[in-house]
Amino acid sequence: MDEQAKTNPPVRLKALLRERHWQTYRTFSTEYDKAARKVDPSLVGRGPSRAQLHRWISGDVKGLPYPDHCRVLEKMFPGWSAEQLFERVTSDQTERPPAAGGHASPDRAAELLKTIDQNLQAPQGDIDWGPPAESAASVSPASLRSVEGASDKARSLGRQLLEVQRVLRLSDDEAAQLATLAGNIVELSMSIDIDIDPNGWSRLTYRHQLLNLSDKPMARLSREVWFENTRDRLDIEPISDPDRRVMIQRIHDTANLSTFACQISPPIQPGETATVGCVCEGGQFLTDHYWRQLIPRYTRHYTLRVRHQKARQLLRCWATEEDPNGSETSAEDGLVWDYDGDDVVMTLTRDHLRPNQALTLRWDVPHEPA
Repeated sequence: MDEQAKTNPPVRLKALLRERHWQTYRTFSTEYDKAARKVDPSLVGRGPSRAQLHRWISGDVKGLPYPDHCRVLEKMFPGWSAEQLFERVTSDQTERPPAAGGHASPDRAAELLKTIDQNLQAPQGDIDWGPPAESAASVSPASLRSVEGASDKARSLGRQLLEVQRVLRLSDDEAAQLATLAGNIVELSMSIDIDIDPNGWSRLTYRHQLLNLSDKPMARLSREVWFENTRDRLDIEPISDPDRRVMIQRIHDTANLSTFACQISPPIQPGETATVGCVCEGGQFLTDHYWRQLIPRYTRHYTLRVRHQKARQLLRCWATEEDPNGSETSAEDGLVWDYDGDDVVMTLTRDHLRPNQALTLRWDVPHEPA
């Protein structure tokens, strides 16, 4: 083994892909979709891009991929956790380690419920949240029951939060951070897919994975979309969660803008999660190639994917993140672009966003001569 391999061994995922002969991007994508279909059919076709997969197997990712990716990878490789798949390993580390078990902490449970109670009574205006700094002690549903003095609403929300933690594979520290957001509707993930045809006409797909950490049901999600040019009134259709129906309520339409709301039935109850979305067609990108997204609520993961068909060449591509105070910083550390045949494919990801932040992706492609 050379010196570089000794000091920087490969991640376990790379070794397992080679072992199964899944290392080519096409084969990996096929196996990914097979596993995704068993986990959640809506995840089929939403695997990593070629560039993202390269970052995964080269060990260039910070932390772990998004929870949906982790769930699919764990289905692809039964018995391995996502953490284990992204560990760097040497050739002799082939034994499968035992699953780590959590330890309930009464003090941690009391702290969790106290945080939820306080924020239900008076939600904080601006909460500073981000990647977990260190591992916290685990909390179990049983330990929540033993805490004295907590309100029934806090206990119920705490139990639901632990269930969300289990399903979405959140760390204990991430669950504790979410507890500080009690009183708010949280977007566990917001994904936007924009498919632009060679003439600039687009198909826009929004998906919001919402967690209701308030003490009231959520029955409505407001949205607004704007395009440089439109074909009459924008066509907007709902995407329903398997357990819920969504109806589009048009509020205001102009030549380029549409304001509407996704009405949700049954409403998302406190502590529940649901995925709500819509598809918008009839908007056109002409000369201004950019997408600006205002962040309306606390958002754990944000993903913008843009496919510009037949663009052939990307001249420039850059992204910015705007804070509520108006200051602007580069977001290019979360930007990946690639070519798929003649198509240009761009993906922008950001984590732990706050209300009233905004993200903008801009790109330039060759324009056809008039």
